[in-house]
Amino acid sequence: MSAMINVKSANWHFTSACNYNCSFCCMQKLTGELRSYEKACYVLEHLVRLGIEKINFVGGEPMCSSLIYDVVAAAKKMGLVVSITTNGSLLDENALNRLSAHVDWIGLSVDSASDLVEKTLGRGDGTHVRHAIEVARIVHELGMKLKINTTVTKLTFQEDLSELIRALDPHRWKVFQFLHVKGQNDHAVIPLAITRDEFQEFKIRHNDILLRTGDLPVFESADLMRDSYLMIAPSGNIFQNTQYPFREYPIDTVSTGLLEQILNIRNYASRGAVYAW
Repeated sequence: MSAMINVKSANWHFTSACNYNCSFCCMQKLTGELRSYEKACYVLEHLVRLGIEKINFVGGEPMCSSLIYDVVAAAKKMGLVVSITTNGSLLDENALNRLSAHVDWIGLSVDSASDLVEKTLGRGDGTHVRHAIEVARIVHELGMKLKINTTVTKLTFQEDLSELIRALDPHRWKVFQFLHVKGQNDHAVIPLAITRDEFQEFKIRHNDILLRTGDLPVFESADLMRDSYLMIAPSGNIFQNTQYPFREYPIDTVSTGLLEQILNIRNYASRGAVYAW
């Protein structure tokens, strides 16, 4: 299977800063900060060299970075499909208007229909769900595409999110099983980790929800996620998240052939990483 044909998307964790404290997060000990616009352009140029078509800015919380607006503009100018995955707390109408000229997708992280549960998980102060619904409304009005990311944990696997998803009305819904990354979120395993059967229970409850595109939700087990994302550290290096400390590869030394060794190409393809974005 050719990496050049199949690896078309990357996640850039370009800041470790975050204003939330999500207990299940598998990037809790991510360190570093993108320090310059010039470095950002250098990294983006190498991603284009590697055949990347879609860049997803993540964190941490990407909106905590003062460079976010300039970097997404640079990515768009290079011809990339641009996505931001965010908790949404720092997004308002003004911020979304600024982003809309350069950003194709806004990914909102929403894990429960209950503001109380979200607060218990570390997502905000008890207004996360209500704010996400308002952000989703503005995203739709501005003509950007909306993706919802949901991590299923012990606190939420018995929930029915059908009504919430209808209210958010996303173009894409990605549902993840709690992922344990050694050294990152060890403390959350006992209270929050779920079994395959529990994840399957959540999947069966939501599997037939039709999104605004007519597509179905995408479900990713912990096993499927591991090593199936091309991830960039704040430093600009490609890294693996099998365990912490992460192993990093300087991006200017990485070839498309090396991507086959860094990534689990089979899982990358199996989870539908390349879609009609």
